[in-house]
Amino acid sequence: MLAFLVVACGPDLPVGWEDAEPVASLVQHECDGTPYEPYDVTLDADLSGSPVSAAVHNAHFRCAQDVEGFWQWSGDALQILVQPSDMNPRIVAGCDCLYDLDITVEADGTPTSLEVWERQDALNDPNEPERVATQPSP
Repeated sequence: MLAFLVVACGPDLPVGWEDAEPVASLVQHECDGTPYEPYDVTLDADLSGSPVSAAVHNAHFRCAQDVEGFWQWSGDALQILVQPSDMNPRIVAGCDCLYDLDITVEADGTPTSLEVWERQDALNDPNEPERVATQPSP
């Protein structure tokens, strides 16, 4: 008789983000820029209540790399982490891209600000999250 152990694995989240929730929706647009020239990550968000919607422009990830998002509260600030769906890829593209992302978060409450964090895959060292954009409430 064969027995199998099924282990439920959650997302690969960094320290401090272990209890973060998946975003309700994340749309990753086609690569539309290069990080090899100067660029800024920008953020346009509606923080007036739930759901919170955010448009992130110029998120930097590898070419052809799918990303996922997670959110958590830090006091009254809503934090969103965007990272590759596969944090331990075996094969990666030899280039990087800038992506626009449309993100929706179903969170109870109205944030005083929104922070967007990026984290690269485990082939980079270090791959700790970096805050790339912030928007205060109006």
